[in-house]
Amino acid sequence: MLLDEENMEYERIKGEAGDSEIESELGKKMEAEPYGQENIIIETDADIDMIPDPKNLVEAEKTLKYLKNALKNLKKENDEANANYLKSLAEMENFRKRNNREKEEALKYSNEKILRDLLPVLDFLDLAISHSAAYIEQDASGNLKSFVEGVKLAYEEFIKILKNYGAEVIETVGKNFDANFHDAVEMVENSGKPDGAIIEEKRKGYMFKDRLLRPAMVSIAKSKN
Repeated sequence: MLLDEENMEYERIKGEAGDSEIESELGKKMEAEPYGQENIIIETDADIDMIPDPKNLVEAEKTLKYLKNALKNLKKENDEANANYLKSLAEMENFRKRNNREKEEALKYSNEKILRDLLPVLDFLDLAISHSAAYIEQDASGNLKSFVEGVKLAYEEFIKILKNYGAEVIETVGKNFDANFHDAVEMVENSGKPDGAIIEEKRKGYMFKDRLLRPAMVSIAKSKN
């Protein structure tokens, strides 16, 4: 086909010019367009390799699907690991706070047992003072009175020490009964007081800072039904 086109071109030029001119014209044309170059396509191995193989496409799709699932699973595992990490951090922080709080409470209430052990001694001194009035009147020498005054001073010093450590006597007489601080051991009818009013203190109660060291034993008023 290409040779036919060249022959036709040759005949055209031949009709228009002589042999020398024909040779010259053809020489120029061949220099401008080398023989057959405009229609030559060279297929290399690289071009052949670029043509997709159907089998390779199927494998590629499987690989892509596998990688997507693997990525999804990795993301899920990463999210779970991150959640567990944050949970562990929160637990450690809570443990640290709880441990510090327990240490602070242990230090704050470190004297609680000692103070509680001193209460029977205070009860004894209080009882001795409250029952001494009748005997003082019968003591002509006045020695008993001096002794009782010394007991009162010792009792007052004990109370001051308790206050210095954060312990205080619970108020009773004239107050309304409160089960959080009082222990009712007797109910008195027709006392002239409203129901629940404390009319007598049987044993002192004590608070240690914000804790109940010991409830007060009291008698409370009760109306007759």
